[in-house]
Amino acid sequence: MSWHPASPRLLFAALLMLAPAAAHADTLLRLSETATVVAHPDELEAALRVEVVSPNAADAQRRVNAAMADALAAAKAVAGVTVGSGGYFVWRVSPPQDRPERWQANQSLTLTSHDGAALLKLVGELQQKGLLVGQLGWHLSDAAEHTAQADATRKAIAALRGRADDAAALLDLRFGSFKEVRLNGTRPQPIMLQRATTMPMSVSAAASPPSAEPADVTVSATAEADVELLPK
Repeated sequence: MSWHPASPRLLFAALLMLAPAAAHADTLLRLSETATVVAHPDELEAALRVEVVSPNAADAQRRVNAAMADALAAAKAVAGVTVGSGGYFVWRVSPPQDRPERWQANQSLTLTSHDGAALLKLVGELQQKGLLVGQLGWHLSDAAEHTAQADATRKAIAALRGRADDAAALLDLRFGSFKEVRLNGTRPQPIMLQRATTMPMSVSAAASPPSAEPADVTVSATAEADVELLPK
């Protein structure tokens, strides 16, 4: 039995028959959609500090330690408040020529709670004890942010699929599959209502607890994909 190679005419005809199918099989569409959802902040955070100026370092540290111990005890007595103490700093303050040397010491205290009223009342009490408020603001808790991010991602993917179907219809094709999908989100910024002051508040100025009303924030997510479109 002998084998005879196909003639050039037959090979050319076969290629012409396959060309239309190949042209339609590799239609790729690249799309991107961003979606946002509105979320209500559910956690209040306060950053405070104990700050003392004294003629010597030992006295400054002793007074900071005592004030912080008192503040921690007061904070831990309030249900639902998470308490954390932060950095501790002591340094020599360069005095003017006509004044003795001074030492300054401070330590930070962070309080968070889902119960805004209870935390604000506590902050007011700590202000009366001499603590300074550095920042006070509402933000989304980790759980609330995760939920909002998932909702925004679902909306972005649904919008992406809708655009893919619309594009396919305009091109007289049909949706095949997502070949590659890339997801990313934007973390909402906390709402800071009060920033650090350089001088301690007087007891009379801090007689009433501070106010802090949460405002809604937007959480966004972006979905990008390569979409394969097929012949109908």
